[in-house]
Formats: sequence, C-alpha cells, structure tokens
Amino acid sequence: MPGWVFVVSGDPSIARDTAYSVLAAQGFTVTPTGPWTASAERGSKATSIMLGALAGSSGRHVKVDVSCATDAQGNLVITLSQGTSGWSGGVIGKDQADTIYRSIYDWLGQTFAAAEVLLTNGPTP
Repeated sequence: MPGWVFVVSGDPSIARDTAYSVLAAQGFTVTPTGPWTASAERGSKATSIMLGALAGSSGRHVKVDVSCATDAQGNLVITLSQGTSGWSGGVIGKDQADTIYRSIYDWLGQTFAAAEVLLTNGPTP
C-alpha cells in the first residue's frame, strides 16, 4: 500500500516520539510493535464495513504502520505505510481514507518543518 517518508535531522528518539504524538493528537491509538516501529489505528473496522461511505471521516477505520531507521548520514527516516485502503466504503470511503492519510502526512511534515528538522519528505517509492 502507499505511504509517505520523512527524513529528519536531530535526535532520532525525539523525532520518533514526535511522529507518535502527532498521530495520537489526530485520534490514533499508537501501539509500539518494537523499539522503532508502531501501529496506529483510529475508527472502527465494523463501522467502516457496515456503514461503508456513511461511516464518514470520523468513523472510517484507518491504520498506519510506522517504521524508523537511520540513513548513512545518521538522519532518521520515518516511513508511514497505509494499512487500509478505505475501499470498504466504496469510492467515497476510499476518498475519505485518502483525505485522512493526506492530513496525517501534511500535519507531520508541518510539525517537523516548524521544528526545523525536516530534510525531505514524499511518497514511498
């Protein structure tokens, strides 16, 4: 599934925790799955399946897998991978999910840019 990559400078632990905090602030439950990985979810799978597009953005189930690694220069590379497509709600549900994901990427990018640690970001290859 698609996703987004952020390359940031500074303390890797602070950058990782900032990513988790941004997700939590958007209503995600962040569950660490390892020292440098986590799964973040919000919304209800059942609501998304049963109501489809009527689940809306607030009820739409979305999942993001977060992985962090350092590059050769010692910068932290944070990869957010979409765990759901939104297709359970048809075209409208997919559009709702895409809007939620875009919002996450924008908010995280703005947070890192405001802290002056964002080196680059963009869609996963």
